[in-house]
Formats: sequence, structure tokens, C-alpha cells
Amino acid sequence: MNGPTHQVVAGFATGVFLAERERQAGVRTAQPLLRGTAAAFLTKLPDILEPATSPNHRQFFHSLAFAALLGVALHELNKWQPESAGGELFKALGQAAIPAYLIHLFLDSLTAKSLPLVGR
Repeated sequence: MNGPTHQVVAGFATGVFLAERERQAGVRTAQPLLRGTAAAFLTKLPDILEPATSPNHRQFFHSLAFAALLGVALHELNKWQPESAGGELFKALGQAAIPAYLIHLFLDSLTAKSLPLVGR
């Protein structure tokens, strides 16, 4: 998958998920749009950490093991109750970045090279 595909899918999926969560809670904010936009940009993180310089560029940061670590981190982040504005901002950024990263990895897993378990 190419970069623009990652961005569209991450932005759309994040925005729709958050909009539905708000709809169920009976609230309306700009958060789905803001976080969806952030996710569209943050989905580039795996390729920033491990640039696609060859078809075999997928190492640890493009692995199933790292995806699992991110899943645990997102779970813990969602439970965290920050006590400062800085903490709230960090949590919001993490709640956009981690799903965007996971969406990137999911899309990469659908390619012929897929994802390594730990790294190549």
C-alpha cells in the first residue's frame, strides 16, 4: 500500500469511529475531524522509523510483535486519567497516533510481503 492510501484509510477510519462513539454518547464535537486529520498524518510514523528503502524494509517497527505492544499501550492509555492539560494533550495525541500506526501496519499486512513476527 502507498502513503496516500494509508493516510485516507487512517483519517477516515479514525474519524468515523470517533463520530460514532460521540453519537452513541449524545455529544457532538470537532474531535472526530481533528483526530482523524491527525491520524492521517501520524500514519506515516512506521515509514519514518523504518523508511521503505527496499522491499524488505520491514523490521521491528513493522512487526506483529510491535503491533501487540502498541495494542497494550493503547489499552493502558485509554484507562489513564491525566491530571493536567499537558497530560490530556499527550493522551489525545497517543489516542490518534497509536490507532494510525496500527492501521498502517494492518494495511501493510495485506501486501505480499505482509509483516514479520518480530523483524527480518
